Amino acid sequence: MVSFACVRSVKALRLTVFGVALAALQGCGMIYKTTGDVLVSFGRSEMVPYMMSDDDSRIACAAGEAQTPLLMSFGRVGAHPDKLAVLLYVTAASCTDALAAEEELRYLRAVKQGNVAEAQDARTAQKRYAAISARRQHESYRRMIGVYNPKGEECPKLKSDFDQLVWLIGNLGGVQALVNDGVADGTVGVPRDLAAKVERGMTCLDNEQWWGAPRGIRASIWNLLPMLAPKNAEPWKELEASSERGFKSGVRLGSAMYALAAYSKGDNERMRKAIRDFAANDKNINADYRIIDIMAGTMVQTISDKAWTEATGKRTPLGGLGTFWDDARATPSVNIDDLL
Repeated sequence: MVSFACVRSVKALRLTVFGVALAALQGCGMIYKTTGDVLVSFGRSEMVPYMMSDDDSRIACAAGEAQTPLLMSFGRVGAHPDKLAVLLYVTAASCTDALAAEEELRYLRAVKQGNVAEAQDARTAQKRYAAISARRQHESYRRMIGVYNPKGEECPKLKSDFDQLVWLIGNLGGVQALVNDGVADGTVGVPRDLAAKVERGMTCLDNEQWWGAPRGIRASIWNLLPMLAPKNAEPWKELEASSERGFKSGVRLGSAMYALAAYSKGDNERMRKAIRDFAANDKNINADYRIIDIMAGTMVQTISDKAWTEATGKRTPLGGLGTFWDDARATPSVNIDDLL
């Protein structure tokens, strides 16, 4: 027969094992949090500056998709990765933006060839990718709001250049989310009042410091939604000024916004000017924010490819950004020695 002392010993052993396991789990939690804090700190001090200075948008896109789940998981153990999340979700969205753009080009080619089934399939694929982009971009905006928690129309405290960069990219992501959700027939459900919030949010940044982009973003919104424009606002003049500021500071985001606004409004003359000017001002790129300029270039290249495809069925020739299919071409001179 089992003695009472033996039963007590077994219970004590169970309690000891449970206590050791609980302590081990708590220790793991502390280790995970510490690891998360280190990774978030490293990401802010080293990874972000490196990514900003890189010139490969495909690597940035892949990094956004690959690193977002890892960094975000540390939020479950008490780390605070939300500022990095704002940047990573936008860069991750650039992957599906590129895929959506390819499907739109396929759609335009199919329409030009009269292939109805192909056009319908391409449009459906475009909408699917646009919906993914919209979700990622809206998540970027949502996390930005969660971090800075602006009160009404007051500006949040943006204590550092990093905070201001996060605010700029998060708001830009919000605008992109609205556009992509529109392409996706509103399936994501991005709030329609987000445009007005972004327009106000851009007043919180120094326009000169941030390459003219804040006023360029505001002017783009005024162009699409005139009811949000202040009295006597001149969106095109603002976009031109934003472009010039971007050329001088080496980040051509304002020029990309100008090209996008012109294309969206069907203003062919301004669209061509914006693309030509962008292509002509590629010598003074800000090395610290090179990837933002590269992504602006991707936006402009996409607009150029759409225009070329609509007209010719083919995208912009390699090295041909800033040229158009109907440009006057000088008759090439022929050297008879080349024929021998």
